[in-house]
This record gives sequence, C-alpha cells and structure tokens, in this order.
Amino acid sequence: MGRIKRGWTLSKQSWAVVKSDKSLLAFPIISVVAAIITMIIFFGGGAAMAVAIGSPWGALPLVIIGAYLLTVVGVFSSVALASCATEALEGRDTTVGQGIRAARGRMKVIFAWAAVALFVGALIAVIQSLLQEVAGGIASAIFGGLAGFAWAVATFFVIPVIALDGLGPKEALKTSAHVVKERWGEGVVGSSAIGLITFFVAILPAFAMMVLGFVLAGSSAVGGGLLITIGVLVFVIAMLFQSTITAVFRVALYRYATEGDVIGGFDREALESAFVPKKSRRGARAGA
Repeated sequence: MGRIKRGWTLSKQSWAVVKSDKSLLAFPIISVVAAIITMIIFFGGGAAMAVAIGSPWGALPLVIIGAYLLTVVGVFSSVALASCATEALEGRDTTVGQGIRAARGRMKVIFAWAAVALFVGALIAVIQSLLQEVAGGIASAIFGGLAGFAWAVATFFVIPVIALDGLGPKEALKTSAHVVKERWGEGVVGSSAIGLITFFVAILPAFAMMVLGFVLAGSSAVGGGLLITIGVLVFVIAMLFQSTITAVFRVALYRYATEGDVIGGFDREALESAFVPKKSRRGARAGA
C-alpha cells in the first residue's frame, strides 16, 4: 500500500469516527468562540491602552497576556477533543462536558505547555527577524520554515500524550519526539492528506467564491456580499472539520504506536506499515 494511499485511507477512517460521534466537532467551535472573546478583551484593550497613553508600548502587557491565553484556549480545546476522541475510537459515546472535565483535570500541564509553545514560537520569530536584518529575507524564510517544521514534527503527539497520559511538558515533548523518531511513517503523510483534501474540496472553492464576491460587489453589492459570506462560512466549516479529523487521526496513531491497539475501525495493515520501527519491521511483525 503506497504512502499517499495509506494517508487517504486513514483520513477516511478518521472521518468515519467523527461521523459516529458528532460531539467531537463542538470543541473547535468552542475554541474559536473563546479565542474571539479573548482577542476582543485583550487585543482590543491593548489597542485602547496604546491610544490612551499615546504609545504602542502601552499595549504590550495586554497583548502578551492575550497571546498566552489564546494559546491556553487552543491547547485546552485540543486536549478536551483528544480525550473524547479516544473514547469515540473505543466505540463509546462522548459529551462536550466529558471532554471539558478531562481537560480541566490537566489544567496545570495545559498552562505549562502553552507557555512552552508560546516561548518557542516567539523565539523562532525573533531569530527570523534577526536573520532578516543580517542575512536577508531568504535566509530568514528558510530558517523559519525549517524550524517550524522541526517543531511541528517533534510535537506531533504532544496533545495526545497530555490528554491520555497526563505527562508534563518536558516528558510529553520527549515522548512525542521519541515516537516520531522510532516509528516515523504515516503521521505527516496522513495529516498532509487531510490538508490536501480539505484544500481542494472546500478551501479553494471558498477562496474562489470570496474573490468572485469581491469582483461582483461593484455591480451587485447583495450578490457579492452573499458570495463572500458563503465563502467565509465554507472556509470556517472546512477548518472545523479538518482540525477535528486531524485530532482523531493523531490519537488513533498514537494509541497504535504506543500500545499496538487498532481501534475505531482503522485498518491494521495501514497502521502497521505506518508505525513499525524501520530497523525492526520484520521482527515486530513476527511478534505481533
């Protein structure tokens, strides 16, 4: 089975899990709503503070706090979703309240991991800025792309580790990086498959509708506005589905990579070929 085909197969199986338990879709919605409220309060408050004192530096404290809380909101929702996803993969019904309670039980770790994630993101941005001044935009872009990719790969399973195992930031990062290193395979391919499917099926048409709406707005404000609105809604819904399916996908892969469990109707062959350690593939299969 080819890598792209396996990624497509695992993506469809992840979607089947989401269809069986649509409460999983609630967590990205909650995350978006909470993020909007946080931005209005802290970024809006920061802008008002900057205007009041006549200096943009006046906004910095509120912007920093807001950025941190936005990260906390994202991690909290992801942990809640991962907690419910593992239950749904086992065939059990879940509720939004169940996921929120599970995430609340991990609050100390969530706050800590949000700080780590925000710090690393800020550090990469600072280094990129310095490189742009010293070596130019191309070097800065290359560093940013490589650093961002390396961080995304190393942290691929951090959320499932926090949700399922309750490990702290250092242990969660170490575990995630170890699983990726030892059992590298379908993680990136599967996520890419989900992203590509979402892009061609929904995101690209959504942008096309928005562009067409802007073009038509000059001659027909109502028609243009309607197309833009539909395009935005399609984009938001697409991102909602993508984030939910990806979360289920990662939980299923993490469970198989660490426990050997094939749950949620996933295909053993696809999971096995994705996560058997490369150096001991034959021996691992023989012992399965």
